[in-house]
Formats: sequence, C-alpha cells, structure tokens
Amino acid sequence: MKKILIVDDKENISKVLKAILEAENYIVDYANDVDEAIRKAKSLNADLIISDIRMPKMSGIEFYETMLKKNIKSKFIFMTAYGSIPMAVKAMKLGASEFLTKPLDYDELKIKIRNLIGQCKIDEKDEIRKKYKRIIGESKAVYNLLETINMAADYSSTVLIQGESGSGKELVAKALHYQSQRRENKFVAVNCAALNHNIIESELFGHKKGSFTGAIKDKKGKFELADQGTIMLDEITEISLDTQSKLLRVLQEKKFERVGENISRDIDVRVIATTNRDIKKMVRENEFRSDLFYRLNVIPINVPPLRERKSDTKILIDHFIKKISDREGVARKSISNKAVDLLKKYNWPGNIRELENLTERLIVTSKNKEITVQDLPPEIIEKVNFDQNKLSEKEKIINSLTKSSGNKTKAAQILGISRKTLYNWIKKYKDDKEVADLVE
Repeated sequence: MKKILIVDDKENISKVLKAILEAENYIVDYANDVDEAIRKAKSLNADLIISDIRMPKMSGIEFYETMLKKNIKSKFIFMTAYGSIPMAVKAMKLGASEFLTKPLDYDELKIKIRNLIGQCKIDEKDEIRKKYKRIIGESKAVYNLLETINMAADYSSTVLIQGESGSGKELVAKALHYQSQRRENKFVAVNCAALNHNIIESELFGHKKGSFTGAIKDKKGKFELADQGTIMLDEITEISLDTQSKLLRVLQEKKFERVGENISRDIDVRVIATTNRDIKKMVRENEFRSDLFYRLNVIPINVPPLRERKSDTKILIDHFIKKISDREGVARKSISNKAVDLLKKYNWPGNIRELENLTERLIVTSKNKEITVQDLPPEIIEKVNFDQNKLSEKEKIINSLTKSSGNKTKAAQILGISRKTLYNWIKKYKDDKEVADLVE
C-alpha cells in the first residue's frame, strides 16, 4: 500500500486530511512540527509528502531542501493559504511535484495523488468485502471490523464480541463461523438472557433422564450439539456466577458433564460470547468472574454503533429497501437525499435494527415512490432538531466544517444557513484556534 506523510503545524487540518486519504486506502501518518516530520520521513519511507509551506522553525521549502540533502526521494505536494506564483515557481524549480492553495479542493488533491503515486491497490480490500458481503457498509469503521473478523476467523480461540443492542453482534459471530474451518459443522446460538437460571445448565450441558423433575429422557445440551462447530453465547453477562464457574471449567478443560451424570465428555467447540453491557465494569464490581472474562476475551471484537458509522446510512437504507420489498413482493421505493441527510444526524439508540425497522415502516406508510423528509416520524425529526439546537454556535461551525472537510458552501448547507451567515459566524471566532485551523 502507498504511504503518505502529512506535514502541517495545524493538527486539525492534518487529521482531516488523514481521514480523507485513509478512506482512499493509503497508509497515512502526520507530523505537526518539522523535527517530527524529519524523523517520520525517515521511518515511514513515504511515497508522497504533503507539506504546508508556512510553518514555525522551518518553511516547507526549507524542509524540502533538508529532505533532498538526506537523500529522501519522496514526491512532494506543497499547500499553503498564502499561495503565490513566485513561491510556486521556486517549489517547482526545486523539484516539487505539485503546488495547491488552501482551502484545498479534496477531489483535486485525490486526482493529483493518483497521478503522482498511482491508485492504491484495493484487491485485498475488495476480497475481504466479498467474503463478508452480509455485513453492509463502506465506512472505515466497517472495514476495520471486517479486517479483524478476517484475521480471527480461522483460529479456534474464544472471541468476545461487545457492542450495543442492534449493532450486529450475531452477524459478526456468524461471519467468524462461516469463514472458519468449522463452517461445515453446526453454528449453535444460545440466548443466555432468555434462559431460566434453574435450567440453564441443562440447556448448555444436557441432562440425564430422571436427574430432575421433568427430565423424562436423556438430552444433549447446546455444547454437545455444537461439537466440532461453534457455539455463540449471546448476552453472556446474564448468566449466574455459579454457571460462570462451570462454564470456565468447560473452557479450560474442554470437558463437560450432563446434569445428573458423572461421566466427563470431551468437547471440541469454538466459543463466541457477546454482550451489550460494560463487562469490565461488571468484573470490577464482582458481578462477572474475572478469570472467565480473561478466558473469553482472547480475541476482543468491538462492533461500532451506527452513530460512529453514519456514512453507511444510505447504503444500509438501500439494502433494507431491496430486502424488504423483495420479501413482500412490492415495488422498490427510493429515498430523497434530504431525508438521508436528516437521518444521518439522528443518533440511532437502536442501531441497525432500529434503522431496518424504520425502513420497513417507511415502505409501508409513505404514499409516493420516493420517501421524503415529510414521511419521517415526528419523534425522529424532533430529536434531531433538539440535538442540533443543543450545540453552541462555535460547535455548529466546527461540526459542519469537519463534516464538509472545510468546504464552506457545504458547511452552510449542513447548517441550513446562507454562506454569508456562516462567514459572519466565523468572523466572531477569528481568534479561536479550533475554528481558525478549519478555515485557514
């Protein structure tokens, strides 16, 4: 993968650029002072360095001359808010590849990067997405999740999947199983929260006929049914401390006994546990055994909530429209950009499950072929408006400029105000570093 180093004394600008270029599948690092940049230029061996010209200690052009003396042959793009033809000419004469003025046009920057160092190979990325096509999303958060699943799938190590309700923990567990060497054997899901504490051991480990009232015949437990395959213990934090102790023994010894039986049976099963609770806090408060936690947490996977991957909202809605419409045998509807933009501002306490349920509701209740803002539930519109109104003027400026990557026209559209009004707001904070870094 191609490597890029960003050199700018404004950390906010560096972070925005890093996020944009990582989304293009480049390896990106940044430095906020020249000394750090020189060290990182040596260690990273970057294909491209994108450097500001006006910086403390040393100008970007002096930094470039230092790189030449150290025989670092990375390609260079200079950027500055004080662009001028003489500076551009000097940079080009020294051998710089490109020269751009701030605020950057990010589409132009991407094109120049592709022209200089080529499009980063995405074969591996595409292959991972094809393997896990049931996990919908194009955001970096989703790709990081897929990389972790892909890394862990073929091992038999226990996995602890943590994430909020409705975020897709079971989907992750199934992906781990069906891409593993155990895929031809059973995937057994156990909802620990739904099991009566009095019968959970029987459900997990089975029982012998006559071992308790109602045990009219021998019964295999979920572990035995999952032998050679995978067992998912959903909401593992809901089981009692006593059952936790017995589960720990099974994980340690790979053996179990049915209830009412003294025969130890060998078991070969991969255990995947899930929880939507703060399991570390439960350990600290002695509500969950620490030794079991460490046994389960060999490979931890955190499933991001929808509010941390809002760029996937449109992709998910389109997926659910297709899925639900095909299931019901009705014509597919579309959704307007304004409706999607509003839904991206909602924080989704129910995550993807809530989004799917809302999509089904909109398919049924919207009267036209296109779902619009007017079709959205009042409670969601009111919550979005309430959350937006809670922000201070400065927070609104920072949020909108960050979301629009510094594009003031887009930022004004996000805020629902004119470009002139946004400029007036920005003027009030001309001496504020956080705002100044984003508008430079």
